Amino acid sequence: MKNKLKLVDINEENWNDYVSLHPGDEGANYVASNAYSLAQACFEKTWIVKGITHNDIPIGFTMYGLDHDLGTYELCRLMISHKLQNQGFGHHVLPLIIDEILNKWQPDEIYLSTDPKNEKAIHLYEKHGFKKTGEISYGEAVFSRPTKH
Repeated sequence: MKNKLKLVDINEENWNDYVSLHPGDEGANYVASNAYSLAQACFEKTWIVKGITHNDIPIGFTMYGLDHDLGTYELCRLMISHKLQNQGFGHHVLPLIIDEILNKWQPDEIYLSTDPKNEKAIHLYEKHGFKKTGEISYGEAVFSRPTKH
């Protein structure tokens, strides 16, 4: 599965494919819509948006970059279509996202946050080396992962 997953640029030809993906009713409680994220990235230029494909079919969305207010590099969004959740896609795509962040900026740490009740996401992030910082930001538990470069 891993080698069939790709992060792709979102552009005028494919943006609607990613806007139309939905995380499902439960997921919508935890992640901003892809349309909102695309708009945010248009105005906050330090965020990068990417589509996630499997066998060249759009299956998810991610947004990462520099949070200017905090001065930290963050994985801001990770969304897999509700139709494909619980199949390991998040587990396999997270290292690709981490690699892109490392290759672009070489930060000492990568941060993310999620709702403290989002047990599936917390399990995924902890499995990939993210640890709770003890901080709460906008009602979300903050995690960080040291990097080696």
